[in-house]
Amino acid sequence: MKDRGTEHWSLRYKYNIYYRMDLAICISVKNRSNLIVNQEDPNVTYKHLEKGKIIGSESDLYFPPTLNRDGTITLNLLPKLLMSLISVKRPLDNWTIIIVDFESTDVNVELMANGILGGHIPCVVHTESSIFSRGTGLHIAAKIAKSLEHKSLFFCDADMYFTRSRIFEKAQLALSKNKIYYPICFSFTQCDHLKGFWRDTGYGMLFIKTEQYFSTEKWKHNISWGEEDNEMRNNFKEDQIIREKISGYYHQWHPESIVFKTQEYPIKSYVGKNAILKNT
Repeated sequence: MKDRGTEHWSLRYKYNIYYRMDLAICISVKNRSNLIVNQEDPNVTYKHLEKGKIIGSESDLYFPPTLNRDGTITLNLLPKLLMSLISVKRPLDNWTIIIVDFESTDVNVELMANGILGGHIPCVVHTESSIFSRGTGLHIAAKIAKSLEHKSLFFCDADMYFTRSRIFEKAQLALSKNKIYYPICFSFTQCDHLKGFWRDTGYGMLFIKTEQYFSTEKWKHNISWGEEDNEMRNNFKEDQIIREKISGYYHQWHPESIVFKTQEYPIKSYVGKNAILKNT
């Protein structure tokens, strides 16, 4: 039987691990807050997925984009992400949201972010006056986080959404074991957010200790969509990574076309490793 002193310290250790997280949430963005897009036929867009992979949403909470009278859709990806973070942040967590904005023209990102997050989560919006590069933006956000002395980083895309805090609890435990945490999200395949699939092929989002990130090759500067994720993933050995599906962690619907994905990049196509350069 445990004595009361041992039990007290055991509970205190567990409390510190699971209920207080020092974290900078790093986001790189351009024009993901107020977009008008056209619908896509999911049967065509996702025909490459194996039969049975697309399933009903595992959540009873829905947050679909706005369907307009003319059949177009209004996407408010980044605002919904920020609102969801407020809903899942635990009271003792020490978070800062760091947004590197490449001169978005759809909204004033700083005014929008402060309007949503004010009084809830501290926010830093850094405006970058150069061509959009997701990798460069994430690296800049990490440097800001380091200057603020945050001990851990979450590299998060602007189109994610959270309904539970479990992902952060699991990430915190993984980081306490010096692991890199790569959660797998449920990705919606249609704009009503009723169906989707577990997106287990991408490596875009990860939790990592700040000191560990700065000992890697860091995020690459990318001038088109994709590949920087794979380059980051290649920094780590398999036994350094924890990767698992997490309920309450979603990728919001948006068009999957290469036109949509590359619209803010100088090169409007997927060009793989030819699209990435080393950041300084």
